[in-house]
Amino acid sequence: MKKTLSVLLALVLVLSIACAVSADEKVTLNLWHRWGGATEAAVQEVVDAFEAANPDIEVEVTAKAGEYFELLQSMIADAAAGNKLPDIFIGGYAMLNYIADELNVVTVDKLAPNEEALNEVYARYGDILKVASFKGQQIGLPYALSNMVMWVNMDIWADAGLTEDDIPATYEDLTKCLEQIVEKTGKNGACLATNDNWIDQVLSMSHGGGIITDDLDRVTFNNDAVIGEMTWWQDLYTRGLIPKCTYTEMATMFYAGDVAVYCATIMNESTFREYCTFDYKAWPMPTFEGFEKKLPVGGSALISFTQDPAMYEYTWRMMDFMSSDEAMQIWATKSGYVCPTSAEVPTTVNQDVCLSQFPCCSNYLCWPGGSVGLEIDSIWTNTRNAILHDGLDVAETLAAVDAECNEMLDNA
Repeated sequence: MKKTLSVLLALVLVLSIACAVSADEKVTLNLWHRWGGATEAAVQEVVDAFEAANPDIEVEVTAKAGEYFELLQSMIADAAAGNKLPDIFIGGYAMLNYIADELNVVTVDKLAPNEEALNEVYARYGDILKVASFKGQQIGLPYALSNMVMWVNMDIWADAGLTEDDIPATYEDLTKCLEQIVEKTGKNGACLATNDNWIDQVLSMSHGGGIITDDLDRVTFNNDAVIGEMTWWQDLYTRGLIPKCTYTEMATMFYAGDVAVYCATIMNESTFREYCTFDYKAWPMPTFEGFEKKLPVGGSALISFTQDPAMYEYTWRMMDFMSSDEAMQIWATKSGYVCPTSAEVPTTVNQDVCLSQFPCCSNYLCWPGGSVGLEIDSIWTNTRNAILHDGLDVAETLAAVDAECNEMLDNA
């Protein structure tokens, strides 16, 4: 009996030492993202599930609430301070060219342990895989997937004497609805999200053009498509159909029930569930009369900057898990984004509207010029807002900013 007890105690001691060694040898991965609120909670739940399934890996999560460009700039500043880039960076599709050209990104094929594993993960995505690629390189795996929808406060809509039959298919018809809303309810007509250049691509594409050339090497602000949509948009401000406010104020005003129409990402679904006390619905985005509707895909990808080949295995395991059916059941259900993979995830009526628009979608176009593109983004945003808020001459201002930004690209 004593001998048996001694053996048991010895085994317990060995197991205790093994556990201690195992705990000490845990691998740490760093993950950066830009979300707060319900979306941040969804990321953390996915991370928790991954850690539970992979006890040898610990994930340190850094959340920098804001926009994708702000997250990128924060990461660049962190790297300049001597810190290593994150193992997994959830970066916006709008930044893929900068990441590909300026940073030491590790493409997905380099992380995969073998071709079979790589193809198995790729097969989960189908055609959506291309939204996280740039010039033939698979920079990352699609994660946050969205397109822009027209959120409508159905209570204000009804108070204005409008019905679902009046939901506009064109921007010209939207203008008429906004006139009726402002006149009959005194509420603000609409807000179009101006946090980045996404809305500019949406409007210009649906007016027969774009703000970036087809070869992705230059900007093109001085064309009929951009002049036309900017003239329409500026007119809404001039006539008081859109309030002059910041992007943050737009969202707050919609939550408060003071804006009838809010053109923004489907991702707002999770926040609206929490804050909106009125009846709201997502409707398809309009297009301009005589033009086909085109929408760039929004969202972000799982991107890796793991530099140590010995860490590829662990980074791959996490990216594999985050794109799995199990993780997508958490992520797409709770974040507000739609599922980018073939996983069977329940959707809401509003997410179904987003999904219905994907046949009209194309890749989000990135600013050209690498680091110069970051400067162009700031110049364009400030110029666009000045046109809208200050009533600058549309054609003259667009011609000037077009020349300025393309000269920057020529001299880069």
